[in-house]
Amino acid sequence: MEIYLQGMGVSPGIAIAPALFYSRASFEVPRRPITDVQAELMRLDEAVAKVRRELTSIYKKTVDAVGKAHAEIFRVHLMILDDVALRDDLAAQMEQERLNVEFILSSIASKYTEMMNNIDDQRFRERTADLLDVVDRLQRHLLKSDGPLLRHISEPSILVAQDLAPSDTASLDLDKALGLLVETGSPTSHSAILARALEIPAVVGISISQKSLSPGSLMILDGTSGVVIINPSQETVEKYQTEQQRLQSIQSHLLESLLSGPACTKDGTAVTLESNIELPLEIKHSLKMNVQGVGLYRTEYLFFNRDTLPTEEEQYQAYLHVASELFPAPVTLRTMDIGGDKFVKYLQNYKDSNPQLGLRAIRLSLAYPDIFKVQLRAMLRASAQGNIRIMFPMISSLEELRHAKAILQEARQELSSEGVAYNPDLKVGSMIEVPSAAVQADQIAEECDFFSLGTNDLIQYLLAVDRVNGKIAHLYEPAHPAVIRMIANVSSAAAAHNIPCSICGEMAGDPLYTELLLGLGVSSFSMASVSIPLIRARIAALNQEDAKHLARNILQKKTAEEIKTILRSRLEG
Repeated sequence: MEIYLQGMGVSPGIAIAPALFYSRASFEVPRRPITDVQAELMRLDEAVAKVRRELTSIYKKTVDAVGKAHAEIFRVHLMILDDVALRDDLAAQMEQERLNVEFILSSIASKYTEMMNNIDDQRFRERTADLLDVVDRLQRHLLKSDGPLLRHISEPSILVAQDLAPSDTASLDLDKALGLLVETGSPTSHSAILARALEIPAVVGISISQKSLSPGSLMILDGTSGVVIINPSQETVEKYQTEQQRLQSIQSHLLESLLSGPACTKDGTAVTLESNIELPLEIKHSLKMNVQGVGLYRTEYLFFNRDTLPTEEEQYQAYLHVASELFPAPVTLRTMDIGGDKFVKYLQNYKDSNPQLGLRAIRLSLAYPDIFKVQLRAMLRASAQGNIRIMFPMISSLEELRHAKAILQEARQELSSEGVAYNPDLKVGSMIEVPSAAVQADQIAEECDFFSLGTNDLIQYLLAVDRVNGKIAHLYEPAHPAVIRMIANVSSAAAAHNIPCSICGEMAGDPLYTELLLGLGVSSFSMASVSIPLIRARIAALNQEDAKHLARNILQKKTAEEIKTILRSRLEG
C-alpha cells in the first residue's frame, strides 16, 4: 500500500531507491576520576590533530566537488576545533572536577548546545549541528570508536536520518546516496545547502515511524515538491521514472544552451529569471546559470555570527562586490530581515512571545533607525555602481513604507551634504508578504517602483501555518485558492500602476506553478540558482495566452486539490 508523506523540499530532483537508515554514532561516555589533567589534555590534543586532518581532507574534497563557497562550512568546523576558549573551558573543568576528558567534553557540549538552542534565531540554532559534528568526531577518536560511516554505503539508497551533519553530507558516495530524507533541518541548514550544491535530492521535516517505513522499503523522494512515497506501486514508479528522465534530459540539454539568450515562452513573451542569494560567494553559481540579476540578496547574513554590528564600510564593500560582479544586471538588496526566527544577540534585549508576529524585518529597522540608516547609507553608496535596487521586507501598511522611505531620504541628504556619490534614480520596492499589504497592493503600488511577492511568508501568514512546523506542514499549501487569489490581486495592482511584479518565494522555483504564475501576470522569477534550468525549460514549453486562460480557470476553483490536479495534468501533459 502506497503511503504519501509531505515534507519540505530543500534540494530539487527525484530519487527512487530503497531506504537506508542512518543514525549518527551514539557514544557511551564513561565517567571516571583522573589524577593527571595534563595527560588527559594530551589525549585531547592527539584527537584534535586527527580530526583536523579529517576536516582538512573533507574541505579539500568539497572544494573539488562544489567549490570554496560551500567548503567554507568546514573552515568553520576547523575554527571550532581550534577554539582556545573551548579548550580553556575543558582544562578548567577537568582541573576542578578531576574527571576524564570525554565526560567533560560531553558536559561542555551539552551546555553550549542548550545555550544556542535558546536563541530565537533558527539559523543560529542550526549551527549547533556544526558544534556537535566536531564534538562527535573528537569523541570517536577519544573512545576509539569508528561508528557508522556513510562512505561505506554498499548499494544505491535513499538515506533516512533523524539528522545529518554537514560532514556526513560531504562524505557521501554520490553514486550510492541518491536522495536524503532528514527529519530535522530547513532550507538554510548546512546539510541542505550542501545537498543542493552536490545536486542530491533532499526532503526535510518528515517524522518517519518504523511502522510506515522499514530498512529496504522502496521509496520515491521528490526534492522539489517535498513529496515522499513509501511502497509505491509499479505504476507510480514508472510515472516518476519518466519524470526523472525528463528532468535529467532537460538539465543536460539546457546547461548547454544557458548562454543562448533570455528565457522566453513559445509565443515570444520574455520572462526575467533572477537568483536569490544569501552570501556573495553564491554569485559564481548564479552567473553560471546565466541569471539576469539578483532578485533577492538577503543582507541580514552580514549581521549574523558576530558580536557587533557590521560597520557602514563593511556593508558597503559587500554590496559593491555583488553589484560589481553582476554588473550591468540589477541586484535587489533587501534591507535586514532580522527577527522572527532570525535574531542577533546584540539586539536581543527582549523576548517576543510570538517572534513571527513581533518585532522583525522592517518593524525592527524602524525601531532602530540609527542602525537602519547605516545600512541604507551603505546601500546608497554602492548604488553609484548603477545597478542596485533597494527593497523593504514585511511592509504591512503605507505608513511603514513612507516611514522607511523617509529614513532613506535622510540618508540621501546626508550623503549629498558629504559629497558622497549615489544613484539619484535608485529604484525602491516593497516585498508583498503580509496579507494586509497584498489587500492594499493598489495603494502601495502608487508609492514604490516594484513589487516582489514573498510567497513563503505570505502563505504562512495568510493560512496561519508555521511553515517549518512538521506537525502542520500539510496545511502549508501554495495551491490554496486564497493564496492564488492574493497573488492575482497583487499582480493586477502592479500592472495597473505599470510597475514590475516579481516573485521570490519557493513557488518561483517550482515548475508546477510556473504556467499559473505567468498567467496571473508575474513576469519575473527569483529563486535559488540551482532551480533556474528547470524553470527556464518550463517557460520555453509554454504559451502566454494559454497561461492566461489557465489562470482564469484556476481562479474559479474552490479547493487546493482541484487546483493541483489541473496543474499536475498541465505539467505532465
